[in-house]
Amino acid sequence: MSNPFHKSSRIKSLLSMLMLVAFSFSFTPIASAQGAFDFADDEGDEFSMGGDDFDFADEPQAPLDLGEHFVMPNNGKPVNLVIFEPVDSTPQKTLDNLTDATVDALKDEKYAEYDSVKGIPVLQKLSEMSSDDRMMCIDDAECMSNIGAEIGAANIVIGRIYTDGRERPYVTLDLIDVNNRVNKNSIYFDTQQRLRKQEQDIAGALIRLFNIDTGSIDSLLGQRVVEETNPLPTAQLVSGIVVGVVALAAVGTGIYFGLQASDYESKAKDAVAENEKIDMAVTNSGKDPKVYDDLKTAGYTQRQAKDNLDKAKDYAMLANILYASGAVAAVVSVILFLVRSDKDEDLFAGHDVYVSPAVGANGNGGVVAGFSF
Repeated sequence: MSNPFHKSSRIKSLLSMLMLVAFSFSFTPIASAQGAFDFADDEGDEFSMGGDDFDFADEPQAPLDLGEHFVMPNNGKPVNLVIFEPVDSTPQKTLDNLTDATVDALKDEKYAEYDSVKGIPVLQKLSEMSSDDRMMCIDDAECMSNIGAEIGAANIVIGRIYTDGRERPYVTLDLIDVNNRVNKNSIYFDTQQRLRKQEQDIAGALIRLFNIDTGSIDSLLGQRVVEETNPLPTAQLVSGIVVGVVALAAVGTGIYFGLQASDYESKAKDAVAENEKIDMAVTNSGKDPKVYDDLKTAGYTQRQAKDNLDKAKDYAMLANILYASGAVAAVVSVILFLVRSDKDEDLFAGHDVYVSPAVGANGNGGVVAGFSF
Protein backbone atom coordinates (compact mmCIF):
# COMPACT_ATOMS: atom_id res chain seq x y z
CA MET A 1 0.00 0.00 0.00
CA SER A 2 1.37 3.48 -0.96
CA ASN A 3 1.74 6.22 1.61
CA PRO A 4 -0.73 9.05 0.86
CA PHE A 5 1.39 11.58 2.78
CA HIS A 6 4.38 10.73 0.56
CA LYS A 7 2.31 11.44 -2.59
CA SER A 8 1.16 14.75 -1.17
CA SER A 9 4.75 15.78 -0.47
CA ARG A 10 5.79 14.99 -4.05
CA ILE A 11 2.87 17.03 -5.44
CA LYS A 12 3.85 20.02 -3.31
CA SER A 13 7.45 19.80 -4.53
CA LEU A 14 6.30 19.71 -8.17
CA LEU A 15 4.08 22.75 -7.71
CA SER A 16 6.92 24.66 -6.07
CA MET A 17 9.19 23.98 -9.04
CA LEU A 18 6.53 25.15 -11.53
CA MET A 19 6.00 28.39 -9.60
CA LEU A 20 9.75 29.03 -9.52
CA VAL A 21 10.05 28.56 -13.27
CA ALA A 22 7.06 30.81 -13.97
CA PHE A 23 8.42 33.48 -11.64
CA SER A 24 11.81 33.42 -13.40
CA PHE A 25 10.28 33.79 -16.86
CA SER A 26 8.05 36.67 -15.78
CA PHE A 27 11.06 38.94 -15.24
CA THR A 28 12.70 38.19 -18.54
CA PRO A 29 10.47 40.43 -20.81
CA ILE A 30 10.61 43.34 -18.36
CA ALA A 31 14.36 43.15 -18.19
CA SER A 32 14.52 43.11 -21.99
CA ALA A 33 12.01 45.96 -22.35
CA GLN A 34 13.91 48.29 -20.05
CA GLY A 35 16.65 48.56 -22.58
CA ALA A 36 14.20 49.82 -25.22
CA PHE A 37 12.82 52.79 -23.21
CA ASP A 38 14.47 56.10 -22.38
CA PHE A 39 13.42 57.24 -18.92
CA ALA A 40 15.23 60.59 -19.12
CA ASP A 41 12.91 63.59 -18.45
CA ASP A 42 12.08 66.23 -21.04
CA GLU A 43 14.87 68.56 -19.94
CA GLY A 44 17.60 65.92 -20.21
CA ASP A 45 17.98 65.10 -16.51
CA GLU A 46 18.68 61.39 -16.11
CA PHE A 47 16.53 59.50 -13.64
CA SER A 48 18.98 57.38 -11.66
CA MET A 49 18.40 54.81 -8.94
CA GLY A 50 22.04 54.98 -7.89
CA GLY A 51 23.52 56.54 -4.82
CA ASP A 52 23.36 60.09 -6.21
CA ASP A 53 20.38 62.34 -5.35
CA PHE A 54 17.87 63.44 -7.99
CA ASP A 55 19.01 66.35 -10.16
CA PHE A 56 16.43 69.13 -9.84
CA ALA A 57 18.59 71.88 -11.30
CA ASP A 58 16.39 74.79 -12.49
CA GLU A 59 17.44 74.91 -16.12
CA PRO A 60 15.97 77.54 -18.51
CA GLN A 61 12.96 76.33 -20.40
CA ALA A 62 13.15 75.72 -24.11
CA PRO A 63 12.04 78.70 -26.24
CA LEU A 64 8.28 78.90 -26.50
CA ASP A 65 6.91 77.85 -29.85
CA LEU A 66 3.97 80.20 -30.13
CA GLY A 67 3.14 79.19 -33.65
CA GLU A 68 2.22 82.82 -34.44
CA HIS A 69 3.92 85.38 -36.63
CA PHE A 70 4.48 88.75 -34.98
CA VAL A 71 4.62 91.97 -36.96
CA MET A 72 5.46 95.17 -35.10
CA PRO A 73 3.15 98.00 -36.22
CA ASN A 74 5.02 100.79 -37.98
CA ASN A 75 2.32 103.46 -38.22
CA GLY A 76 4.27 105.86 -36.05
CA LYS A 77 1.90 105.37 -33.11
CA PRO A 78 2.90 104.17 -29.64
CA VAL A 79 2.40 100.42 -29.40
CA ASN A 80 0.60 98.54 -26.63
CA LEU A 81 1.61 94.90 -26.19
CA VAL A 82 -1.02 92.73 -24.47
CA ILE A 83 -0.38 89.43 -22.67
CA PHE A 84 -2.26 87.24 -20.22
CA GLU A 85 0.07 85.53 -17.76
CA PRO A 86 -0.92 82.01 -16.60
CA VAL A 87 -1.27 81.84 -12.82
CA ASP A 88 -3.26 78.63 -12.27
CA SER A 89 -4.85 75.84 -14.27
CA THR A 90 -6.90 78.17 -16.46
CA PRO A 91 -6.71 76.73 -20.00
CA GLN A 92 -4.29 78.43 -22.36
CA LYS A 93 -7.09 78.76 -24.89
CA THR A 94 -9.00 80.94 -22.41
CA LEU A 95 -5.93 83.13 -21.89
CA ASP A 96 -5.53 83.48 -25.66
CA ASN A 97 -9.19 84.43 -26.07
CA LEU A 98 -8.95 87.04 -23.33
CA THR A 99 -5.78 88.42 -24.89
CA ASP A 100 -7.49 88.74 -28.27
CA ALA A 101 -10.53 90.35 -26.65
CA THR A 102 -8.30 92.88 -24.88
CA VAL A 103 -6.51 93.74 -28.13
CA ASP A 104 -9.85 94.18 -29.89
CA ALA A 105 -11.13 96.44 -27.11
CA LEU A 106 -7.99 98.59 -27.37
CA LYS A 107 -8.73 99.12 -31.07
CA ASP A 108 -11.75 101.19 -30.12
CA GLU A 109 -11.70 104.84 -31.09
CA LYS A 110 -11.00 105.81 -27.47
CA TYR A 111 -7.52 104.37 -27.97
CA ALA A 112 -7.04 105.54 -31.56
CA GLU A 113 -3.76 107.17 -30.59
CA TYR A 114 -2.22 103.71 -30.11
CA ASP A 115 -1.58 100.53 -32.01
CA SER A 116 -2.38 97.49 -29.87
CA VAL A 117 -1.20 93.96 -30.65
CA LYS A 118 -0.73 90.65 -28.88
CA GLY A 119 2.59 90.63 -26.99
CA ILE A 120 4.07 87.56 -28.69
CA PRO A 121 7.70 88.71 -28.32
CA VAL A 122 7.10 89.45 -24.63
CA LEU A 123 5.85 85.90 -24.09
CA GLN A 124 8.84 84.59 -26.07
CA LYS A 125 11.34 86.40 -23.87
CA LEU A 126 9.55 85.35 -20.68
CA SER A 127 9.57 81.73 -21.82
CA GLU A 128 13.37 81.83 -22.10
CA MET A 129 13.64 82.56 -18.37
CA SER A 130 13.56 80.10 -15.52
CA SER A 131 10.26 79.88 -13.66
CA ASP A 132 11.62 81.89 -10.72
CA ASP A 133 13.10 84.59 -12.95
CA ARG A 134 9.90 84.79 -14.95
CA MET A 135 7.82 85.24 -11.81
CA MET A 136 10.12 87.98 -10.57
CA CYS A 137 10.22 89.76 -13.92
CA ILE A 138 6.47 89.72 -14.53
CA ASP A 139 5.95 91.46 -11.17
CA ASP A 140 8.77 93.98 -11.74
CA ALA A 141 7.91 97.05 -13.82
CA GLU A 142 11.63 97.67 -14.45
CA CYS A 143 12.19 94.20 -15.89
CA MET A 144 9.05 94.32 -18.05
CA SER A 145 9.99 97.81 -19.23
CA ASN A 146 13.38 96.49 -20.34
CA ILE A 147 11.65 93.84 -22.43
CA GLY A 148 9.20 96.38 -23.84
CA ALA A 149 11.99 98.86 -24.67
CA GLU A 150 13.95 96.16 -26.48
CA ILE A 151 10.88 95.39 -28.60
CA GLY A 152 9.96 99.04 -29.09
CA ALA A 153 6.66 99.14 -27.21
CA ALA A 154 5.22 102.09 -25.32
CA ASN A 155 3.07 100.10 -22.89
CA ILE A 156 2.58 96.51 -21.82
CA VAL A 157 -0.82 95.39 -20.57
CA ILE A 158 -0.47 92.35 -18.30
CA GLY A 159 -3.64 90.42 -17.56
CA ARG A 160 -4.17 87.59 -15.10
CA ILE A 161 -7.24 85.51 -14.36
CA TYR A 162 -7.65 83.33 -11.27
CA THR A 163 -10.22 80.54 -11.60
CA ASP A 164 -9.06 77.69 -9.35
CA GLY A 165 -11.37 77.21 -6.37
CA ARG A 166 -13.33 80.38 -7.18
CA GLU A 167 -17.03 80.62 -7.95
CA ARG A 168 -16.40 83.98 -9.62
CA PRO A 169 -13.09 84.33 -11.50
CA TYR A 170 -10.82 87.16 -10.40
CA VAL A 171 -9.10 89.32 -13.04
CA THR A 172 -6.22 91.77 -12.67
CA LEU A 173 -4.93 94.20 -15.29
CA ASP A 174 -1.61 96.06 -14.99
CA LEU A 175 -0.47 98.88 -17.25
CA ILE A 176 3.32 99.05 -17.56
CA ASP A 177 4.60 102.40 -18.85
CA VAL A 178 7.76 101.35 -20.68
CA ASN A 179 9.18 104.85 -21.12
CA ASN A 180 8.82 105.77 -17.45
CA ARG A 181 9.49 102.19 -16.24
CA VAL A 182 6.58 102.19 -13.81
CA ASN A 183 3.33 100.32 -13.25
CA LYS A 184 1.08 103.18 -14.27
CA ASN A 185 -2.21 101.69 -13.11
CA SER A 186 -3.78 98.46 -11.87
CA ILE A 187 -7.39 97.28 -11.96
CA TYR A 188 -8.88 94.31 -10.06
CA PHE A 189 -12.38 92.93 -10.43
CA ASP A 190 -14.53 89.81 -10.14
CA THR A 191 -16.23 88.46 -13.25
CA GLN A 192 -18.40 85.51 -14.28
CA GLN A 193 -17.62 82.04 -15.57
CA ARG A 194 -18.85 82.79 -19.09
CA LEU A 195 -16.05 83.83 -21.45
CA ARG A 196 -18.25 86.39 -23.20
CA LYS A 197 -18.99 88.13 -19.91
CA GLN A 198 -15.29 88.10 -19.02
CA GLU A 199 -14.47 89.80 -22.31
CA GLN A 200 -17.14 92.45 -21.70
CA ASP A 201 -15.88 93.12 -18.17
CA ILE A 202 -12.31 93.48 -19.44
CA ALA A 203 -13.45 96.00 -22.07
CA GLY A 204 -15.09 98.03 -19.30
CA ALA A 205 -12.06 97.75 -17.02
CA LEU A 206 -9.77 99.04 -19.77
CA ILE A 207 -11.60 102.36 -19.66
CA ARG A 208 -10.53 102.69 -16.04
CA LEU A 209 -7.04 101.36 -16.75
CA PHE A 210 -6.39 103.39 -19.90
CA ASN A 211 -7.19 106.74 -21.34
CA ILE A 212 -6.18 108.43 -24.53
CA ASP A 213 -3.00 109.89 -23.03
CA THR A 214 -2.31 107.07 -20.56
CA GLY A 215 -3.26 109.43 -17.75
CA SER A 216 -5.70 108.90 -14.92
CA ILE A 217 -9.33 108.03 -15.29
CA ASP A 218 -10.22 111.57 -14.21
CA SER A 219 -8.61 113.00 -17.33
CA LEU A 220 -10.60 110.58 -19.49
CA LEU A 221 -13.85 111.54 -17.82
CA GLY A 222 -12.89 115.19 -18.12
CA GLN A 223 -12.83 114.84 -21.88
CA ARG A 224 -16.56 114.33 -22.00
CA VAL A 225 -18.13 117.32 -23.66
CA VAL A 226 -20.97 118.79 -21.69
CA GLU A 227 -23.20 120.58 -24.12
CA GLU A 228 -24.77 123.73 -22.74
CA THR A 229 -28.35 124.10 -23.92
CA ASN A 230 -29.71 127.53 -24.65
CA PRO A 231 -32.26 128.76 -22.12
CA LEU A 232 -35.86 128.63 -23.26
CA PRO A 233 -36.95 132.10 -24.47
CA THR A 234 -39.64 133.74 -22.37
CA ALA A 235 -42.03 134.17 -25.28
CA GLN A 236 -41.65 130.51 -26.23
CA LEU A 237 -42.18 129.46 -22.63
CA VAL A 238 -45.32 131.55 -22.31
CA SER A 239 -46.58 130.27 -25.66
CA GLY A 240 -46.05 126.70 -24.55
CA ILE A 241 -48.01 127.30 -21.37
CA VAL A 242 -50.85 129.07 -23.18
CA VAL A 243 -51.12 126.40 -25.85
CA GLY A 244 -51.03 123.72 -23.15
CA VAL A 245 -53.91 125.39 -21.31
CA VAL A 246 -55.83 125.65 -24.58
CA ALA A 247 -55.23 121.92 -25.15
CA LEU A 248 -56.59 121.07 -21.72
CA ALA A 249 -59.60 123.36 -22.21
CA ALA A 250 -60.34 121.85 -25.61
CA VAL A 251 -60.16 118.32 -24.28
CA GLY A 252 -62.29 119.25 -21.26
CA THR A 253 -64.93 120.91 -23.43
CA GLY A 254 -64.84 117.97 -25.80
CA ILE A 255 -65.55 115.64 -22.90
CA TYR A 256 -68.55 117.81 -21.93
CA PHE A 257 -70.02 117.74 -25.44
CA GLY A 258 -69.29 114.03 -25.67
CA LEU A 259 -71.35 113.41 -22.56
CA GLN A 260 -74.15 115.61 -23.93
CA ALA A 261 -74.11 113.71 -27.21
CA SER A 262 -74.33 110.44 -25.33
CA ASP A 263 -77.27 111.77 -23.29
CA TYR A 264 -79.26 112.93 -26.34
CA GLU A 265 -78.50 109.69 -28.14
CA SER A 266 -79.93 107.80 -25.17
CA LYS A 267 -83.08 109.96 -25.30
CA ALA A 268 -83.48 109.23 -29.01
CA LYS A 269 -83.14 105.51 -28.39
CA ASP A 270 -85.68 105.74 -25.55
CA ALA A 271 -88.12 107.51 -27.89
CA VAL A 272 -87.78 104.76 -30.46
CA ALA A 273 -88.37 102.11 -27.80
CA GLU A 274 -91.36 104.03 -26.42
CA ASN A 275 -92.95 104.40 -29.83
CA GLU A 276 -92.53 100.67 -30.41
CA LYS A 277 -94.41 100.02 -27.14
CA ILE A 278 -97.18 102.43 -28.21
CA ASP A 279 -97.54 100.71 -31.55
CA MET A 280 -97.72 97.35 -29.80
CA ALA A 281 -100.36 98.61 -27.35
CA VAL A 282 -102.48 100.09 -30.14
CA THR A 283 -102.27 96.85 -32.07
CA ASN A 284 -103.33 94.89 -29.02
CA SER A 285 -106.31 97.23 -28.41
CA GLY A 286 -107.66 96.59 -31.82
CA LYS A 287 -106.38 99.98 -32.99
CA ASP A 288 -108.73 101.88 -30.69
CA PRO A 289 -108.24 105.61 -31.50
CA LYS A 290 -108.78 106.63 -27.89
CA VAL A 291 -106.01 104.29 -26.65
CA TYR A 292 -103.71 105.55 -29.39
CA ASP A 293 -104.27 109.23 -28.47
CA ASP A 294 -103.72 108.55 -24.74
CA LEU A 295 -100.49 106.67 -25.34
CA LYS A 296 -99.18 109.20 -27.79
CA THR A 297 -99.79 111.98 -25.31
CA ALA A 298 -97.70 110.14 -22.70
CA GLY A 299 -94.83 109.26 -25.12
CA TYR A 300 -92.39 111.13 -27.33
CA THR A 301 -93.40 112.77 -30.53
CA GLN A 302 -91.55 112.01 -33.71
CA ARG A 303 -90.19 115.56 -33.85
CA GLN A 304 -88.82 115.31 -30.32
CA ALA A 305 -87.05 112.06 -31.16
CA LYS A 306 -85.55 113.59 -34.31
CA ASP A 307 -84.42 116.70 -32.39
CA ASN A 308 -82.68 114.53 -29.80
CA LEU A 309 -80.97 112.54 -32.52
CA ASP A 310 -79.79 115.70 -34.34
CA LYS A 311 -78.43 117.17 -31.12
CA ALA A 312 -76.58 113.93 -30.39
CA LYS A 313 -74.91 114.10 -33.81
CA ASP A 314 -74.02 117.80 -33.47
CA TYR A 315 -72.57 117.40 -29.99
CA ALA A 316 -70.64 114.32 -31.05
CA MET A 317 -69.13 116.27 -33.96
CA LEU A 318 -68.18 119.15 -31.65
CA ALA A 319 -66.63 116.71 -29.20
CA ASN A 320 -64.52 115.13 -31.94
CA ILE A 321 -63.36 118.53 -33.19
CA LEU A 322 -62.38 119.58 -29.68
CA TYR A 323 -60.57 116.30 -29.05
CA ALA A 324 -58.54 116.71 -32.23
CA SER A 325 -57.83 120.38 -31.49
CA GLY A 326 -56.73 119.51 -27.97
CA ALA A 327 -54.41 116.79 -29.25
CA VAL A 328 -52.77 119.08 -31.80
CA ALA A 329 -52.43 121.86 -29.24
CA ALA A 330 -50.85 119.41 -26.79
CA VAL A 331 -48.28 118.38 -29.41
CA VAL A 332 -47.47 122.02 -30.18
CA SER A 333 -47.13 122.74 -26.46
CA VAL A 334 -44.67 119.88 -26.03
CA ILE A 335 -42.66 121.13 -29.03
CA LEU A 336 -42.54 124.61 -27.56
CA PHE A 337 -41.19 123.23 -24.28
CA LEU A 338 -38.67 120.77 -25.69
CA VAL A 339 -37.31 122.26 -28.89
CA ARG A 340 -34.65 124.90 -28.48
CA SER A 341 -33.20 126.95 -31.26
CA ASP A 342 -29.44 127.03 -31.80
CA LYS A 343 -29.79 130.78 -32.13
CA ASP A 344 -30.62 133.25 -29.44
CA GLU A 345 -33.97 134.29 -30.91
CA ASP A 346 -37.20 132.50 -30.21
CA LEU A 347 -37.81 129.39 -32.28
CA PHE A 348 -41.18 130.75 -33.44
CA ALA A 349 -40.17 134.39 -33.59
CA GLY A 350 -41.58 135.94 -36.77
CA HIS A 351 -43.67 132.84 -37.47
CA ASP A 352 -47.34 132.16 -36.85
CA VAL A 353 -48.65 128.91 -35.45
CA TYR A 354 -52.39 128.38 -35.70
CA VAL A 355 -54.81 125.63 -34.72
CA SER A 356 -58.51 125.95 -35.56
CA PRO A 357 -61.53 123.65 -35.85
CA ALA A 358 -63.09 123.11 -39.25
CA VAL A 359 -66.28 121.60 -40.66
CA GLY A 360 -66.26 119.96 -44.08
CA ALA A 361 -68.87 120.33 -46.80
CA ASN A 362 -70.35 116.96 -45.87
CA GLY A 363 -70.80 117.99 -42.26
CA ASN A 364 -67.81 116.08 -40.88
CA GLY A 365 -65.71 117.85 -38.29
CA GLY A 366 -61.95 118.23 -38.14
CA VAL A 367 -59.11 120.50 -37.20
CA VAL A 368 -56.72 122.63 -39.21
CA ALA A 369 -53.20 123.44 -37.98
CA GLY A 370 -50.48 125.36 -39.70
CA PHE A 371 -47.14 127.08 -39.36
CA SER A 372 -46.21 130.15 -41.39
CA PHE A 373 -42.64 131.12 -42.23
